[in-house]
Amino acid sequence: MKTRVVPVIVTLLMLFISNTGISGTIPSIKSWPRVYDVQIEQKAAHIILQWKAENEPKEIYYEIESSADGKTFQTFAIVLGGFSEDAHYKYKARMKQAATTKTFYRIKQINNDGTYRIVSEQSL
Repeated sequence: MKTRVVPVIVTLLMLFISNTGISGTIPSIKSWPRVYDVQIEQKAAHIILQWKAENEPKEIYYEIESSADGKTFQTFAIVLGGFSEDAHYKYKARMKQAATTKTFYRIKQINNDGTYRIVSEQSL
């Protein structure tokens, strides 16, 4: 009985991965909202990322990721809905970390169907 369950679990897992954007799927929304004015700075023991976006649908959210080597990234924040200002949205993420070595940061814009795109990658 156990041998029949494993193929089903593997099949479901592969289906989940192929539909979540983990593999970097092509965006399924017609037009991604424009992200601009991305800023990153260190203030005392905090790293602060700020950015703005235009005309965002409710399905969009952001993941903020960091990496020591610029290749392997880990999520340190998920940012939902910004502050609206005349069809423009302001976002801010703050992380307690003293940058002792060069660290890479990126902002990933994600649609709720799992598709995504990298909108900014910077180092500090």
